[in-house]
Amino acid sequence: MNNNVIVEVSGIRLEENSETPIMLLHEPVTSRFLPIWIGTIEAVSIAYAQEGYVHPRPQTHDLLIDIIESLNASISEVCITDIKDKTYFAEITLSTIEGCVTLSSRPSDAIALAIRSNSNITVNPDLFNKNSIILIDENNQEIKEFIEFIEDISPDDFV
Repeated sequence: MNNNVIVEVSGIRLEENSETPIMLLHEPVTSRFLPIWIGTIEAVSIAYAQEGYVHPRPQTHDLLIDIIESLNASISEVCITDIKDKTYFAEITLSTIEGCVTLSSRPSDAIALAIRSNSNITVNPDLFNKNSIILIDENNQEIKEFIEFIEDISPDDFV
């Protein structure tokens, strides 16, 4: 078993100056978050998946899940593995009849697939420790407001 840090998608917010979406990965047992800047389309896809919204016709991530399942495979884990020049890298691990297959991916795509397939989302521990931040301070009003904002965000906020 690996020692990757298990995380959850805490939410997506917009960076104040550029309005670029930031996905926040939260380690549930701590107050540490890994912020990852992502594209708007990916942010909407992740937000829809979190809300359980299903399009009338399959979108790209839905189609990929359908393809994986039709091949009798499943996503066992997605892992944020590395950062180079401020760009994060991820891997999707597929379980198949013949064993495991690991595919390189953008973190946003890997996480959009993980949410749709109820798969584990993990982060390399060294990467998490070096790049995560402590976001929750029980006495900080700004943090409380930020948490309320994350909890109330919806996919329509990105349209």
